[in-house]
Amino acid sequence: MKKIEWLLAISLIIIGLTCLTVSGATMWGNGSIKSYVTTLIQICLWTGLPGIIIGVLYVIILIGRKNK
Repeated sequence: MKKIEWLLAISLIIIGLTCLTVSGATMWGNGSIKSYVTTLIQICLWTGLPGIIIGVLYVIILIGRKNK
């Protein structure tokens, strides 16, 4: 991918996370910065956790195949 495509993809992800966080913060909290940051961390953890688990399993499988 070209640099502009990476920039576009990253900016769309950031925009999506921002919209999701703002709506969650206003729905669950009082709209303060603390509520926004807490919601952002929760969203990032819940979306990143499956990726981390899949990545670790993938590395374990690759190491297992390499040792055979």
